[in-house]
Amino acid sequence: MKRFFAIVSVVCAGALMASCGLDKPDEADGRSVLVLQAVDTSGVFSEDWTSVANAKVDIASATEAFKGTFTTDETGKIVIEGLPMGEYYIQASMRYEEHDVLLTGQAKKKLKSEAEVKDTLFMSFVPVSPIVINELYYAGCNGSSFYYYDQFVELYNSTGDTLYLDGYVICRSQQSDGIFDIEGEPFALAYYMYQFPGTRGVTRECPIGPHEFLVIACDAVNHHNYGALCVNLLGADWESFNPTQNDYDNLLVPNLLPVSTVGKDFTLSLGHTGIFLATGEEFTFAEYTTSSGVSPFIQVPLRTIVDAVETAENPSPTFRRYLTLRIDAGLGGIGMTKYSGQSIERKVPGFDSNNSSFDFDIGAPTPGYSH
Repeated sequence: MKRFFAIVSVVCAGALMASCGLDKPDEADGRSVLVLQAVDTSGVFSEDWTSVANAKVDIASATEAFKGTFTTDETGKIVIEGLPMGEYYIQASMRYEEHDVLLTGQAKKKLKSEAEVKDTLFMSFVPVSPIVINELYYAGCNGSSFYYYDQFVELYNSTGDTLYLDGYVICRSQQSDGIFDIEGEPFALAYYMYQFPGTRGVTRECPIGPHEFLVIACDAVNHHNYGALCVNLLGADWESFNPTQNDYDNLLVPNLLPVSTVGKDFTLSLGHTGIFLATGEEFTFAEYTTSSGVSPFIQVPLRTIVDAVETAENPSPTFRRYLTLRIDAGLGGIGMTKYSGQSIERKVPGFDSNNSSFDFDIGAPTPGYSH
């Protein structure tokens, strides 16, 4: 199988995995100066480490109280002034079209009382996941009060080959009252699970072409008829359908069918949700006691998970994650407004650093293609 390669940080990953960083800046006024030096350590263009000029640098406080985009100078340096004390996520990226690679590096910095802080952004590369969750639209729109039936999940094939999703499962995770410590388990919990038809490695019923975007609709309807911000999903490639419930079914669009026994349809939470794509080759049914009683869940081994994204509108200091940091070290969609008609989409199609805080931007939904 052919794979694209992108550039991603390999030096600061441990720091990123240690915490999802939910502390706001400690002071409202800006006093700190952050000096960063972007360095290419990949060896793609030179055996020696070299400075990266004209790199785009995104910096955001942990809850995005501060957010800005800057560019390194000809020496690979950037100086950011007037930062409030607090914790910040930093990502640098630089695309080389000629070589079809993306340089990127990540870091997390805690700015305290120092007047000036200096650090190096180390940039290197790892393989890109063949199939990723490229866009999530879950916010809802203005169709009517509490209208969110135009939700969709968009997948992307980053390779030059046709791949097959036969038997794959798309899952929504949930821990309504913190069932257990997810960091200590070898699996993720699925509350909703829908499956592509066929058998993985045997049948070829569910292709996704090279560099193709594939849209899974909650309901494959032209929701734009119900509100200006709502999404037209008549062109969706797949539709989630629950035959045991009073669920809408567009007969012209093939169905993903439920494996789980809860829920009317594959819908995502507007305020906080975890979603992951897995090969479907192994999973186990289980029950857990929650505040509402005994609830059915499905344990999905982490080794079978292809991609995962966790989102949160406004995480609090006591926020409890649904997904382990091992499959998503960050949170996408922070600051998203419910019923705003907005989605989160990868900044670069197919590029997955396993940190949704860096990988996604909020914007208008574009099912079936990228900005």
